[in-house]
Amino acid sequence: MGTSIPLIRQRLHQMADEYGIDELHYWAEETRRNPPVRLTKPQSQPMTPELAREIKLYAFWYPEASHQQIGWVFHVNDGRVSEALNGLWEES
Repeated sequence: MGTSIPLIRQRLHQMADEYGIDELHYWAEETRRNPPVRLTKPQSQPMTPELAREIKLYAFWYPEASHQQIGWVFHVNDGRVSEALNGLWEES
C-alpha cells in the first residue's frame, strides 16, 4: 500500500529541518488541498423518513425507474435514493 499525503508532508518537513532545505517546507505545504468552494446553495431537499417512504413507494410502482430518475422526481441525488431503498432512513 502507499503512504498517505499527510505522512509525506510530515517527512518533507522533517527533511527540510534535517538538511536545512527551506524549499522543502514550501513543497510540503503544496500537498494540502485547496478549501472547498460552493458556488451555489445545495439543491437537494433534506432526506427524512417520510421522504424515504415516498421514494420506496414510487420505486414499487415504477420498478423500471433508475435511481437517477427517481432522484429527479424527488429532488435528491441517486445516492440518497439508494439509501432510502436500502432502509437507511427508516425510523427506529
